[in-house]
Amino acid sequence: MNKLMKTGSVICGGMMAFSFVSSVSAADNTNGETIVNSEITQGEVTLEVDATTNFGRKELAPVVNFDDQVINFKVTDYSGTTNGYTITAKLGDADTTRSLRIGTSELSNTDATEVVAEATHNVGVNTGSVDAALKYTGATETRAFTSVINWELTKASTTDIAE
Repeated sequence: MNKLMKTGSVICGGMMAFSFVSSVSAADNTNGETIVNSEITQGEVTLEVDATTNFGRKELAPVVNFDDQVINFKVTDYSGTTNGYTITAKLGDADTTRSLRIGTSELSNTDATEVVAEATHNVGVNTGSVDAALKYTGATETRAFTSVINWELTKASTTDIAE
């Protein structure tokens, strides 16, 4: 009987092991995949210029010519296009005694003047500077003068450059 129980246990154990092995079939899938979606979208385009530029002090004279000063700017462009930009400037106030020049362009309070033109630029941060020259002709009083420059950034398009 002991021998029969041992044989039965071995047979039963073998069937049990066989049933665990036979539970994995060819139709079972042991691999998987995941689809990952993403999209890069157009980002911001910004212009930053020095908030103030101080030309200092000069004595009253028929012509008061201040030394040139540098005005720094930063164009940050994450639009995905690198085909250039233009920066224009215009005076925000009128003063008949003042002459304010950016580079070689004389600024007025009526029309915007192109002061920077880049044919290409990098995606991201682009820095530069422009020289500013300030002169007063015919000033008759001593006081602090303040001028406002209005800046505008315009992105170039492919057709603009092609023309």
